[in-house]
Amino acid sequence: MSKKFILSIIMLFSCNILLFAQTNESSMTGSSITIGNTELSLEQAIGIVLNQNLTLQSAKYDVIMSDTAYEKNMNKYGMDFNLEGGYLDQETPPTGSTLYSPTKLEQWDAAAYLSKKFETGTVISGGIKETYMKSNASGLYLIPNGTGANDVYEVSSDQWHQKPSLFVSIQQELLKNAFGFSERKQNNISENSVKMQRAAIINQLSGLVVSTLTDYWNITIQKSAVNTAQAALDSNKRVRDIIARNAKYGLSEAYDMNQYNSLVANSESNLKAAEQRYHEAVRKLLRTMNMPPETSVTGVTNLVDDMPVLDEEDALKTAFAKRVDYKNAELSLENAKMDLGVQENGVLPSLMVSLNVSTQGSGDTDQVADAHNDAFTGEYPTWQARAKLTYPLDNREAKANLRNSNLKYKQAELNLKNIKLEIRDDIINKMEQVKVQHEMLMKARTANSEAELYYQNVLKRFEHGKVTSVTMKIATDYMVQSRQQALNALVQYNVTLLLFDLAKNEIFERYHVDVEKYLKNI
Repeated sequence: MSKKFILSIIMLFSCNILLFAQTNESSMTGSSITIGNTELSLEQAIGIVLNQNLTLQSAKYDVIMSDTAYEKNMNKYGMDFNLEGGYLDQETPPTGSTLYSPTKLEQWDAAAYLSKKFETGTVISGGIKETYMKSNASGLYLIPNGTGANDVYEVSSDQWHQKPSLFVSIQQELLKNAFGFSERKQNNISENSVKMQRAAIINQLSGLVVSTLTDYWNITIQKSAVNTAQAALDSNKRVRDIIARNAKYGLSEAYDMNQYNSLVANSESNLKAAEQRYHEAVRKLLRTMNMPPETSVTGVTNLVDDMPVLDEEDALKTAFAKRVDYKNAELSLENAKMDLGVQENGVLPSLMVSLNVSTQGSGDTDQVADAHNDAFTGEYPTWQARAKLTYPLDNREAKANLRNSNLKYKQAELNLKNIKLEIRDDIINKMEQVKVQHEMLMKARTANSEAELYYQNVLKRFEHGKVTSVTMKIATDYMVQSRQQALNALVQYNVTLLLFDLAKNEIFERYHVDVEKYLKNI
């Protein structure tokens, strides 16, 4: 539950009271709010917020960007195109072997190839390489002539020579990260992290939706406070008029008029303050909805006083299936388990095997076609297989990672158990609060009924001068206070129902809000 929502609930409790007429209503359905000249359902109003609220629009982008780490991790599986080339100019001192090897070599080379890494850990590269070289190598070569003797030929390479080749290379790890074991686990961990981050952000969005609902309720509450302040002012004026009339017949004292003149003045101040709070509430809702501040807002709230069916087992089942904190704790445990497997694999030795296959041709620069034909036909293949074993004799880093991973897995288990207990207590507490608040609502209404009767009876006797102004004030204060308590009990009961829905993470279902639909609009 967001801090912003908690503050909003506190604000609800600090507000005055609702319209007097709402006290006796058993429920209100089809709630609406009028924005400008358009009447909207509460669901439509929330929809406007999801589409137009500036903070929410920014948060939507956070949801989209939540997969950045995952995409970065998956980037290593993309295919790369490589193009490289170079020039070599080399001179070596003459030796006894320079009869058959050059002392000067000039070479140009270029290569173009594709390489890709797969989730199995396999790395495949393949392409073409072209080499042009010229050297001063010359010497005598003995060639058998079939007669038992040898013919001697002098060969000179002081001209450009071409060597095209095609090649394919495959590398595979067989022990540590065998066939991509660790990488697949890391990919799953990264994917789960995206889910956790996205769920947490959407949970923040739900706080904005609830804040909108709170703002909507607050407008009705503040409007009711204005009506209440007006009713208190009218009541004090009425009593003051009775005192003025009774004073003519000697049934009231002059100081009674002083008292009620003061009460009327205070009531007028309270009315002005209530009107100001109402205007502030309207502006806050319009700001949340990103609408012009001069837009008029009126509406009714959707408050209920009936007791819902409370099923503890069903509520717990729903909470464990929908609450973000529990689902994220489960994903954290899953991640910790996969990471433990990665670290266990990490202490193994590395056995890397590779296979390189190439074909080549050769010829002078005037034999380009023949040289390439030799390379592409595979007439002169080359096969090379290699294996490399690496076994750290004291891999302290891998051992520390394995130890930490095992401890983090145990921590994740404890965290899941703790959250499960917290959710259980939270659901039970919220259910008990619903029951208690409903009972308090019924008691508050009974007290209000009695206070209303008391006020009416005292008012009749006061009109005939049979009770003092002090008694009349006590009756008025008691009546107003009881109305406030009854109406605040109604608000608090509905807030408790809302908190119960939030404890189960069903606030979206209750108000038919499809957050995913709005996220897809970007």
